Amino acid sequence: MNCERYKVIIEKYIDGAISDTELASLKEHARGCSACSRELRDWVKTQGIIQDSFSPTASAAGATESILSRLSSQPEPVARMTVPKPIALFGKQFAAAASILVVAGFLLGFGSARIDNIKARIVRMTSKVPIRVSGLEGTVLVKHQASKRWSQLKNGSGIYLGDTFRSTAKSRAILTLAGQSTIQLNQNSTLLLRVYNGGTEFYLEHGELAAALNSPHPPFIISTPHGRVEALGTKFTIAVE
Repeated sequence: MNCERYKVIIEKYIDGAISDTELASLKEHARGCSACSRELRDWVKTQGIIQDSFSPTASAAGATESILSRLSSQPEPVARMTVPKPIALFGKQFAAAASILVVAGFLLGFGSARIDNIKARIVRMTSKVPIRVSGLEGTVLVKHQASKRWSQLKNGSGIYLGDTFRSTAKSRAILTLAGQSTIQLNQNSTLLLRVYNGGTEFYLEHGELAAALNSPHPPFIISTPHGRVEALGTKFTIAVE
């Protein structure tokens, strides 16, 4: 079975970018693949748990009881799965969700690896930012903060706080921020997204980027191994040897 292909589809499912055709194919594959089936079941269950935890009508005690009940219940059959709508949790809500799931995991005897996996999923769910990927040329890779795996960046890929981008030779990618400001990552470069909330901060480890910012724009900072630069103008290029 080509599980590597379906790992990519599961990533698209987590990003909320999966098509109906891909979801149908994933369900069919998961019926005969225990590893992918568990991955898909765990993700659906995690989303449901968090949604229940922060339902406007649920008390803290009721949310905890719901979480424990869901975690201990039998997995939902893959054939009947639907794609939950993405949810957004920030700050204290994220911390509470992570804490509740960790406690519930220990109570139910989950191993540390399983709990870490759940926490990583929460990070993905709560840290997505409204940055669009376009203008891809060649091969540009991305690694999420909660992951050790590099994957190929694509036009329309979901972007998250803590993402690291790595462009190879003869490659580039354009990141479009709020207000249509853009960052072009040129070839042989490594860039980390550190901040995106009222202001923006990237860390350029090496390579080159070209920025075109709308005026006026929120605070915009590029950090490098040699210091920090706050953008005052609208067009500039930064290179790190």
